[in-house]
Amino acid sequence: MRSPLPEPTSVLGRDPGPRARIPGIDVARGLALLGMVAVHLLPLESPGPGGVPEPTWAALWFAGKASTLFAVLAGTGLGLLAGGAVPLARARLAVVRRSVAARAGIIAVLGLGLAALDVPVAIILAHYGLLFIVTLPFLGLGARALARWAVGWLLLAPWLLAGLDTLLSPGRLDGSPGFTDLADPASFAGDLLLGGFYPVLLWTGFILLGLFLGRLRLNRPATAVLLLCCGTVLAAGARLASDLLLGLPGALGSLARATDGDPAALPTHLRTGQHLGGVGNSEWFQAIAAPHSGSLLDVLLVAGTAVAVLGACQLLAMALSATGRGRAMVLLWPLAGAGSATLTLYSAHLLALHLVPVGESGLSATTHFAIYVAAALAFGLLLRLLGRRGPLESAVHAVARSAASAPSAVSQRGRLD
Repeated sequence: MRSPLPEPTSVLGRDPGPRARIPGIDVARGLALLGMVAVHLLPLESPGPGGVPEPTWAALWFAGKASTLFAVLAGTGLGLLAGGAVPLARARLAVVRRSVAARAGIIAVLGLGLAALDVPVAIILAHYGLLFIVTLPFLGLGARALARWAVGWLLLAPWLLAGLDTLLSPGRLDGSPGFTDLADPASFAGDLLLGGFYPVLLWTGFILLGLFLGRLRLNRPATAVLLLCCGTVLAAGARLASDLLLGLPGALGSLARATDGDPAALPTHLRTGQHLGGVGNSEWFQAIAAPHSGSLLDVLLVAGTAVAVLGACQLLAMALSATGRGRAMVLLWPLAGAGSATLTLYSAHLLALHLVPVGESGLSATTHFAIYVAAALAFGLLLRLLGRRGPLESAVHAVARSAASAPSAVSQRGRLD
């Protein structure tokens, strides 16, 4: 939807208004959702010549990138909820913080409950809830302050995490954090904060990056172009830097010794993030850009990718909204609708994996993925036609409104589904 306000000269200008929507965000959310499902359902490596594995398209396109996009967009939604380009006044901000805290609690409890399902998936929701709590103090900051926090966090957290991991040897859980893990508080806290696929110490940087993006005028074409260009340069630069560093003498040998794996397969593992246990013990660790490794170049690559995807999705949405008086936007309804119901569809795919595991149904992983994509897009289209939220989104929204003393202050700035 176009803003009724005049176009300003700065991407940090006035807020587009309470009724303005950022259609590219839901489209990007839909892509993030389908990307995470692809990583969960499809193989990340396939046999290659001579028995050396090769990365699959799912690994190259989505491993590490989809979940990061998910987190960055969560931060963007929080930024919009907290006023967009113009931070809310203190009283209204307090209401938003109560609402966000309520959402965080519901999402965390849901994540802990879903961990009881027998699925080979690192469930992100418990970490997600904690990330929401961590970001509460940042909701009142402006764009420039958030930019400084995000850049500093993304640059320093990989080094801090690696150092703390060596010094503290935090506890690790066997799977996704669940209610039963609360019996071992040290391991539970260590896994949430420092371990697993989504260490909160590191992933806070992605949420802060999203908060910063939520302070920009995302409804301006110039902003979307800037995000696409800057994100692409950052991601490509991180990949190029990693490739150049790993080409130096001794780099791959050190990593192979640290992982105790097949040196011939190491280049593939560095693309997929698979079979890299012990890689942090190598002095070349920060030079890799492997998915979920938590290295500096991995963080920069996936952060840049998320920014570029958001810019591209917003450009596409704005182009279609300007075509045929906006009627062309119908083409994005299925994906955007799915993106507006990510909590419902993410939870549904975990339940489906539990009930019909890949490999035990007689269907190929590709068929499983195709069925889920078709179902998610159909569900998204239905939601758009009905103008409704997803079931879990409706429940979260209702509880969040009840938790806030002035729910209208929340609804005036959009919603975070």
